[in-house]
Amino acid sequence: MGQARRIVLLTAAAALLLGCSSENGTAAPPPRPAPPPRRVKVRSAFGFKATTLEGREFDFAEANARRRLVVYLFQPTAKGSLRTTLVAQRLHDERHAYNLEVVGVAVLPGYTPLSARRIPRKRESTEELAELARRHLKALGATFPCVVDPEAEIVERYTMAWGMGRLDELPALYPFEVGSTRSVRPVFSRHAAKSPEPAAYLHRRVLRRFGIETTADVEPLVGHHPEAPKFTLTDTEGKTHRLADFAGRVLMVVFMARDCPRCKDELVFLRRLYDELGPGTRKSPPWLDVVVVCTDTTGQALARLVVERGYKFPVCSDADWKVRGAFGYRGAVPDTFVIDAGGRVRSRHRGFTLALPPLLAMEARMLMGLETRPLLERGSYTGDGACRICHEREHADWALTRHACAWETLVRLGKEDDPGCALCHVVGHGQYGGFVSARRTPHLTDVQCESCHGRNGCAAFHTDRKAAPVARAACEGCHDAVHSPRFDFATYRKRILHNRYEELAKLPRAEREARLRRLCSGSRGQVFDADAPYVGSATCGKCHPTELKALQGGFHERALATLARPGRDHWSVPRHKRGVVGIAKPACIHCHVTGHGRPGGFPERTPAKPLAHPLAGVGCEACHGPGKAHADDPKKPRAIARLGGTCPECNVLPICRQCHDATNAPHFNYEEALPKAVHPVGKAVSPP
Repeated sequence: MGQARRIVLLTAAAALLLGCSSENGTAAPPPRPAPPPRRVKVRSAFGFKATTLEGREFDFAEANARRRLVVYLFQPTAKGSLRTTLVAQRLHDERHAYNLEVVGVAVLPGYTPLSARRIPRKRESTEELAELARRHLKALGATFPCVVDPEAEIVERYTMAWGMGRLDELPALYPFEVGSTRSVRPVFSRHAAKSPEPAAYLHRRVLRRFGIETTADVEPLVGHHPEAPKFTLTDTEGKTHRLADFAGRVLMVVFMARDCPRCKDELVFLRRLYDELGPGTRKSPPWLDVVVVCTDTTGQALARLVVERGYKFPVCSDADWKVRGAFGYRGAVPDTFVIDAGGRVRSRHRGFTLALPPLLAMEARMLMGLETRPLLERGSYTGDGACRICHEREHADWALTRHACAWETLVRLGKEDDPGCALCHVVGHGQYGGFVSARRTPHLTDVQCESCHGRNGCAAFHTDRKAAPVARAACEGCHDAVHSPRFDFATYRKRILHNRYEELAKLPRAEREARLRRLCSGSRGQVFDADAPYVGSATCGKCHPTELKALQGGFHERALATLARPGRDHWSVPRHKRGVVGIAKPACIHCHVTGHGRPGGFPERTPAKPLAHPLAGVGCEACHGPGKAHADDPKKPRAIARLGGTCPECNVLPICRQCHDATNAPHFNYEEALPKAVHPVGKAVSPP
C-alpha cells in the first residue's frame, strides 16, 4: 500500500472515530487535514499581460491564481457599454467581499468578430483608444483597472472561441473561477433586455456564475418578512390568478423552465404535496396552493406540457417579465417562494437538492397550523433551513453573529478549497451527511446550529433526550491555540447567545441589511479592547529589546512621517490619497500612529510636534494590542496578542485589515506583506 493511500485511510478512520457524539451530544470535529500546496500561476488560453491606463502591469495568470476574475470586453463609444460598465464597477466595488478582480479590455470601435474585415481600416491608435477609454470610465465614475486592445489580440481570443451567431457580441462579461484554464460562458447585455432592472439583473447573473447569491428586497432577512409582490398571471386554461386570490392560504410560487431536470423533480414532489394539503383535502382554508411560472415556454406548447406532466395546479407564463422582475428573478431555476396566509414571504429556496422536499413539506404544515415535528434525517446533517422553521427568533440572532459569515471569510481569502480551513467554517466537514463542497452542499456552509448543538441537535426531534447547553468542547475544537489564541469561552459565549431578537425586531429592513454588511464585510473595526491603556514601544522594549531593535527604523515606525509629504500620483496609491498631505487630518493619522484617541495612546487632537510623540508611527501595540495589562502582569493569559506560531489569516490579517482595508489599501496583498512584517523574537528579559 502506498504512503499517500495509507495516510488517506488513517485520516478517514480518525474522522469516523472523532465524528461520534460526545457525552454532551456535541459532535467533535475531525482532525485538521494538511493544507494543500500554495496556488501557482495557471496557463490559460485566455490569459494575457498588458499595461493598464494607470501604468500598472496586469497579469491574468497572477490575478486568477489567487482570486476570481471578471474580464469585461467593451467598446468605449458604444451606447450598449454604458449599462455594463456600471455593472463592472459594482463588481469592482464588491471585489473584497467576493474575492474577485475586474479588468476592463477596451476594444476598437467598429470591431466585428464575424465580419471578413474584422478590424476597420481607419482605426484609432493605441493612445487614441486609451483616451476614449479614459473618457468613458471617467464619465461613469468607473475605477476598475482597464487595458486597451488596439490590435484586437485579446478580444479575438475571447469572441472567436464561441464562433457563431450572437455569441460574439460586445459588451460582454467573462467570469473566471480561481485558477481557470478553459473558456467560460460570457454574460451579455441582451440577457437583461426584458428585465425591468437590467443592470441589477446582469450583476446578479455574473455572481450566479460563481455560485454566489445575493439578497433581494422581496425575500426574508434576519426575521423580516416582506409583503409578497402583487402579481397577475394567466394560466394555460385562460384563468387569471392574483395574489389577493390566495389570501388566507399558504402559497408556493415556483419559477421553472421546460427542460430543467431539477424543476421536474421539484414539481413531481409538489404535485404529491398538493394532493395531500391542497384545496381538495380541506373544506376551508388554510390549505396549500401552488402557482408555477414557466420562464421559457408559452402558448400551446406550455399547455401541452401541463397535460403531459399531469399538473393540477395552475401553470402560467411571464412573457413581459413583470412577475420575474417583481420577485427579483436571477435567471436560475427552480426558484421557490413560500408565502404565508397573510401574504408575506416566509422563505426563498433557490435550486433543488434532496434536502428541499422535507423542508417545503414542513414549512407548509407549520404555516397551515397542522401538527408536525422536525422532518430531519437521524444521523445526518440538515442545515439551518430546517432549524429556522421552528426557531425563527434564534435563527435571526445567529444571523447577526460572525458564525453566519464564516464561509464568506474563506471566499474573500480564496481559501474555500483548503480543507484545513473549510473544516471550521462549515457544518460536518468530513462526516457522514456533512459538508462536501459549496456546490453540492451549499446549505451546510457557515458555522450553523448543528455546529454548536450537534448533528440534528433538536430536542423536539430527539424525543429521548432534553436540549443540552452548548459545552466548551464544542467551541474549542476550532477555537484552539493556533487559530484562536485569545479565545475565552465565557467572553465569546456572550457574543452568540440568542438574546438579540427583541432589539432586532425594532429595526427597519435597511438597518438590518447595514448590520449584516458591516458584520460580513471582512473589516473587524477595532480588534482590541477600546478601554485598555497603551504604554508605548519604549516600555515594551524594556523586556523585549530584540523586537524593539527590529522595529526601529522600519517602515511601520516611519508610518507617520509619510503623511508629512504629498501622496504619490501612482496607480498603487488610492485616488483620495494622491497629492494629499495628511499629517493634520485625523482620518489619515489614525492608521499611522499607535492607539489613536485611546487611553495612553496617540492623542486624538494632534500635538504641535506629532513626529516627536512617543506613540508616533505604528508600534508594537498596533499589532499586539494595548500593553498595560501585560506589562503589569506578564503571566496574565490573553493580555497580549501572541501572534507567533498562529494562523496568519485567522489572527494577523484581521489586525492588518483595520488599516489595510479595501478603501485605503485596495491593492494590499497579505501573502506578500506578512513576511515583510515578521521580526526576530528574543528571550524576554527582566526590566532594568
